This record gives sequence, structure tokens and C-alpha cells, in this order.
Amino acid sequence: MIYADYNATTPLGEKAKDWMAQALELWGNPSSSHRYGRKASELLNKSRESVAELLGVNPNDIVFTSGGSEANTLALMGLALEVGPGFRLLTSLVEHSSIRDTLPLIEKLGGIIQHVAVNSEGQLSLVDLEKQIETFKPHLVSLMTANNETGVIFPIPQILQLCEAHACLLHTDAVQGLGKLDPTFYRNAHLVSISAHKIYGPKGVGALIIKKGVSLVATHYGGAQEIKRRGGTENVVGIAGFGGAAREWQETHGSQDLKKVRDYFETFIGGSLDGVSIQGEKEPRIPNTSNFRFQGIASEVLLGALDLEGIFISAGSACSSGSISPSHVLLGMGFSESEAKECVRFSWGQMSGLNTVEEVAKKVIAHVTRIRARNTLKALSK
Repeated sequence: MIYADYNATTPLGEKAKDWMAQALELWGNPSSSHRYGRKASELLNKSRESVAELLGVNPNDIVFTSGGSEANTLALMGLALEVGPGFRLLTSLVEHSSIRDTLPLIEKLGGIIQHVAVNSEGQLSLVDLEKQIETFKPHLVSLMTANNETGVIFPIPQILQLCEAHACLLHTDAVQGLGKLDPTFYRNAHLVSISAHKIYGPKGVGALIIKKGVSLVATHYGGAQEIKRRGGTENVVGIAGFGGAAREWQETHGSQDLKKVRDYFETFIGGSLDGVSIQGEKEPRIPNTSNFRFQGIASEVLLGALDLEGIFISAGSACSSGSISPSHVLLGMGFSESEAKECVRFSWGQMSGLNTVEEVAKKVIAHVTRIRARNTLKALSK
């Protein structure tokens, strides 16, 4: 079995397991004032401090959520409700679905949405972005740190400068940036979304970093938890896992050169096959991600062939039916639907070494060659 889908999720790390095991024993409600509650609260605070230390932010700025998607929704909806009708949001066409799917609700509340375009490599123009900020005058700009499908990195420090120069707030979905980029690159945005299961923590827990002075309306009610910013009893087990993962990441960060692994894989494939392109290749990318287009081959065919070999990658967006739909990210970059359906993503992680990626590359080359030959025979037989 070879796992090459780390952008989707990562396996649980040892410290995450250890801290979660502690939380299972400390079963008190952290809001209770008795001893059981205080013990749970202490672990909650320890975990908050660990995540804050990883990012270099104030622990009180952290609002724990059910994941990156909820953090994104809280950022957008919380500010939209705070501003009220006429709220103006500027975002891009290549954001995560949790951003895209929130936009219709914002519009129902009287909000106005505008999109900044990206080029064929998935990168935006700072000149065009500034023009739109000047004319549209958004209350909030929401742009991801790194794209989950292509790995392309948006220039968040420069975008933050533009936002502050024009008195608007910046939210960045840093879910794919966490653990792959230095936190100084994105942590100074006014709102930052992160998720535990991208850094070997558990699924079902994330956080929104809300900088001091930014006011949001809560979208979850049920108590005064998270300094009244998200009601409901905290997921102490999940949060403890996030804290453990953050601590382990600080201790092991830099132990593996994933860019070397990725570049070796891309060079191996590119040197052996024609009709291959890498999306975002000319732009800065997070070091573990490759999005390939193998011309003439439907992504689900290659994905299925590799799955039978025990090699796990991703392609497009999974519909509820299990079929593969064309990626909105690639469509936003100017791909046709048929072109987008020929793209697959490889994302590497802690268990990925040069021998592993070479084995995957050889399997990919063999299957691409076989499928193309079969397609040629089919075409000739018609």
C-alpha cells in the first residue's frame, strides 16, 4: 500500500494519540468548576497553547472548531452577520468548497460577492487585485494560502499589505499551508483557518485564528465557550490530538525534504512520458504537491488502475454518487471540462521516500502507456 494523498488527510501521529488517550481519561466537562472539570480544562489550555506556539500567535486568538471548513464558514458568515446587508466580499474562483458553498447564503443575507481571476497557472495578479480592492471596497478579502489541488501559493504577505492599505480585513484559508510553510507567511492575516488532520492530528477539529480587534458574530450557540465565540462543549479529545500533533510537528519539522521527493517524482514522470503537464509548475507551490494532466486519459481510469495496485491518489472532486466531477479549481484556471477530467493529484508526506515515489512513477508510466495504447486500438477499430 502506498499513500499519496496527504493533502486529503494524514495518518495520526504518536503524540496526537498520546494526548488523545489522556483526554479519554479526563472525561470531565472543561466548563465545570470541580476537580474533574478543572483537569479537562487544563488539558484544553495546554493544547491551545501548543497550537498557538506552533503558529506564533496569542492563545486567546484561537477559536477551536470542527475543522477547517467550519473555520472558513465562521470567518465569512461571522463577519457578514457583523456588517449586515451590503457586506462586500472579494474572493477567488479557486477557493475550497467550504468558501464557495457559503457564498449563496451571504448573498441571501444581502451581501455582495466579487471574484478575482487567476491565470492558467492558478496564480492571481497583485495589480488586478489592488484595482478590485480600490473599486469594490470589500469589507473582507478571503484568499487561500495554498491551493489544495495544485499546491499554488498566493502571496499572502503582499495581499495583507494591500488590505491594510485599503482598510479591509484579510481572511486566509491556511489549511494546506499549515505544516508546509513557515507560519510567518500567513499568521498575520486578520483571520486564519487551520485544521488538525493535515499535520497528523485527528479529523473533526480545526481552528479559526481571530486577531485582536476583529469582531465576529458567533454562528454556534449553547454557552460561553471559546470566549463566547463558539458555543457548545469543546471536543476535548480532538483538541488534545491537535495539541499533540502541533507539539510533535515543532519537534520534527524539517526532518524530511518533501520538495526533493516531489521534484524527483515530477522529473521521473516528465522524462518518460509525452503529453504530460503539471499545473502550477511555474508558480511557487507547497513542497509536497503535484497536479498532473495526462492527455487523453480520464482521471478516474488512472485512479482506479492505481488503486488496484494499492496506490492511493486523488482526482477532481468526489460527488455524492462517487463519480468524478471536473475540478472547479481547474475550471477557474481556464481548463475545459474534458481537460480538467484528465488531471490527478499526488501529495506526499512523512512515509514518502525516493524509493516510494520512484515505484509510484514506474506504475504511473506503465498504466498511462497501457491505457493510451488501448485507447488508440479502440479508435482504430471504429
